Amino acid sequence: MIEFRLLHYGEFDQAIALADKTFRDDEQISMGDAFPYVFSHELSQSYGAFINNELVSFIGLVPSVIHLESAEIQAYSIGAVCTHPNHRKKGFASILLEKVIAHVERAKASILFVSGDLPIYRKTGCTFYGERNIYEFQKGDLPIAGGYSIREFLPYDWFELRKLNEARKVYVDQSIFDFAVLHQSKGFASIHKLEHKILVAESVNEIKGFIVLGVPNSSTNQSPARLIEWGGEAQAIYALLANSFQHGVKTLKISVPTYETELNGLLSSLEKTVAAFPGTIKITNLNLLLKQLGTYLNGKIKIEEADQNQWKLLFHDQSLIVDDAALEKMILQGDPNLDPYLQGIFPIPLPFPEGLNYV
Repeated sequence: MIEFRLLHYGEFDQAIALADKTFRDDEQISMGDAFPYVFSHELSQSYGAFINNELVSFIGLVPSVIHLESAEIQAYSIGAVCTHPNHRKKGFASILLEKVIAHVERAKASILFVSGDLPIYRKTGCTFYGERNIYEFQKGDLPIAGGYSIREFLPYDWFELRKLNEARKVYVDQSIFDFAVLHQSKGFASIHKLEHKILVAESVNEIKGFIVLGVPNSSTNQSPARLIEWGGEAQAIYALLANSFQHGVKTLKISVPTYETELNGLLSSLEKTVAAFPGTIKITNLNLLLKQLGTYLNGKIKIEEADQNQWKLLFHDQSLIVDDAALEKMILQGDPNLDPYLQGIFPIPLPFPEGLNYV
């Protein structure tokens, strides 16, 4: 008998074992340690396919709240998608994905983040989104910036990091405890066998910026260090990046969303590659997303239903009629052919997915 359902308390050990078998080698920490919210008994959001009570296919599901200025977007992320080798190509993951999407819709979440871009996701309407500048540089490529004292994080810094985290234009809701747990679990960094290191920039006895770095976990690991999370003044973040080579970094690879114009401007001396955000996204309920974006859009643009599957955009004494697909693309990817005013609104800023909350 095959069951497709939410995992029950006590079944997550099976999920961790299956995920470790699929994704980990002997040098990587367990998926259960790296992604505690994916395998959380308390959240109990993830789905599995069971044959005689044995888990044979799994999709991890994690809820989150995205803050965009004063707006709050209810979202989910999926990851750790895996099927036992003996049960692949039977459509189990596709059935689980249908159940996940239904769960997301019932929970009144308006978007679903996916860490991959395989056909299984694209067939359900997942698409690429966002835009980032990718930089990779070494010591000396970025001039050292003055005006800040750079040091490693201390246990007394949590309140200041929380303030900087929540001062960003867009961020994922995190308590101090969430930040600490996700820092220790090293989710995205663990994929590349990196350890976390937090650096802070101080000025006049106040922390002005922080970065979370993923740095190689051994002398034999030749992977570049990665920028995982950051917050604070753009100049402070620049100073932290330039000074990171004094803290065990040899090569640093960073992705900065293009909406972070001030930080990208400070990094303009570096060569860059422009690309979409990694992974894909699905708008699960367009009407609900527009409602959740209400306070962000208010005063910028008015979007109202024109008729079935069509929307009227009102801005600067102008109007534009678009269908559902065009509006979704505008929200997630923007459009270079749009009125310049609309290009300042769309695509909407969304958190870079390979941060502390990576799933």
